[in-house]
Amino acid sequence: MQINATPRVSQVAEPQQPLPAQLKALRRAHRRSLVSLAERTGLSRLTVAAAEGQADARLSTLTALFDELGYTLVPVPKALLAETVAFIANQGQSVSLPAGISAPLGVGQQAFRAAAGDLDEDEAPS
Repeated sequence: MQINATPRVSQVAEPQQPLPAQLKALRRAHRRSLVSLAERTGLSRLTVAAAEGQADARLSTLTALFDELGYTLVPVPKALLAETVAFIANQGQSVSLPAGISAPLGVGQQAFRAAAGDLDEDEAPS
C-alpha cells in the first residue's frame, strides 16, 4: 500500500496567511530542512530562511521554493478566494455556486430540452 507523501494544502497552509508563513508550513509538512531546500533550489540557506521570515523575498525566490515543494503560486481574485480554497480542499470533487446563481445548461441538456420543446428562444443552442 502506497501512502501519498504530499500533504493536502488544506491541512497545511492557510491562504489568508502571508506567503512566508505558508512556505514554512509546507516545508515542515514535507519534512524538509532549510539546507535541503536550499540545495535543491540552488539558493543559500540564509535566502531560504529569509524567505520564510519577515524579509521581503523576491518573487523569483518564492516561486523557486514553492515549485521545489510541488506547489505553484496562482493569483486568485479576492472575491473568489473562499470558493477556490473549497475547490482545492475538496480536490476538485465538488464546487457549489453562490446562492442565486445557476449553472448554464450543458449542450446535451439543451439539445434534450430543445427536442422536447422546453427551451425558451434565448436558451436554445446556436
